[in-house]
Amino acid sequence: MTRPELESSASEAAQTKQLLAAVDRRAPEALALAHWMTANPELALEERGASARYRALLGPSGFDVEAGSAGLETAFVGSRGRSDAPLRVALLAEMDALPDIGHACGHNLSGPASLLAAVALAEVIAPEALHLLVVGCPAEEIGVGKRRLVEAGVFEGVHAALMAHASDMRRAHRLFLGNRKVEFVFHGRAAHAAAYPEQGINALDGVVQLLVGIGLLRQQLPRTARIHAIVTDGGRAPNVIPERAAARVWVRALDASTLDHVAERVQACARGAAEATGTMLERIDLCGSSPPMRPNAALADAYRRQLERLGLAETEHAPDANIGSSDVTHVSWAVPTIHPNFPIGSSLELHTRAFADATASPEGEAGMLEAARALALTVAELVRSRRVREAVAAAHAAAP
Repeated sequence: MTRPELESSASEAAQTKQLLAAVDRRAPEALALAHWMTANPELALEERGASARYRALLGPSGFDVEAGSAGLETAFVGSRGRSDAPLRVALLAEMDALPDIGHACGHNLSGPASLLAAVALAEVIAPEALHLLVVGCPAEEIGVGKRRLVEAGVFEGVHAALMAHASDMRRAHRLFLGNRKVEFVFHGRAAHAAAYPEQGINALDGVVQLLVGIGLLRQQLPRTARIHAIVTDGGRAPNVIPERAAARVWVRALDASTLDHVAERVQACARGAAEATGTMLERIDLCGSSPPMRPNAALADAYRRQLERLGLAETEHAPDANIGSSDVTHVSWAVPTIHPNFPIGSSLELHTRAFADATASPEGEAGMLEAARALALTVAELVRSRRVREAVAAAHAAAP
């Protein structure tokens, strides 16, 4: 190595040591916050306690915090650093829990991990080198928060957005399925089912026909597509022909063109069901739909390098293995975004009581600290390396 290269390497090693020490120093606060969230799960758009504690943790570290972002009571943006800094990064902090089973998606770990990374970075990285945002993201479980934050312009000028999510996997690159959420309502005519059946138009027949059509359609779907459907209204009494019936349908796919195609095929099934049963069809587009994840391999590689720096090997899971949908995909279309996984146990499934229990285990605590370290080191690399920043921007521009 030349002398400048040796000096650069020594400076990088010193910064890494400082960041890891800062994470360790502030870890008790983040762990206490995670434990509070475990004991006090709050549903989507009701995360008042978590949001207040997130903001209280950031304030003493020099973040200017504005609450109520995007018109959402529990959303916020914490900002530290000069607005003219060469790099602006957003760390995403989720906070909501699930009905009945609490933090079975691990937001009690992923949110505090982002906060811990942020306060460590604030101790080590100069304000003129990094404009750091911490974005409090409510309502991930219903797909609302990040979409609203994107629409409100929170991510304008951001060069990269990052967060990490609890799992039984460790992977730097993770994808998400796009999701279209629709309710199909069939309108018919009520009649006495025994005395005057010929006078009725059975709306439930429309729903049944729709579900049969979807069942047959599934045989021709590509591996990257999914359809889920439930009956939300099937009538009120067996002796009354239902005048109204409804089904809620989610269509998911890994790429936008497949999502469009499958959604149109499902719409055709609904139109055909209405035609076949003589019912009138009403379509209601539900909130919480999201596009597929726009990948950024360069940013994922930067996170992967930090795992290697920490001596952590990725598990052998493909980016599209065991994936669902998330509103983080809205962010990924606005700015370069990654959403890697950190492990908190083995053989775990999201949205189960076992997963919720794992978030409160020693493995859960260790996973949260891993995520905070890797996130902080990734941001530090972006600060140091213009080449990496350019690669991330180019990957975003080139993504399909």
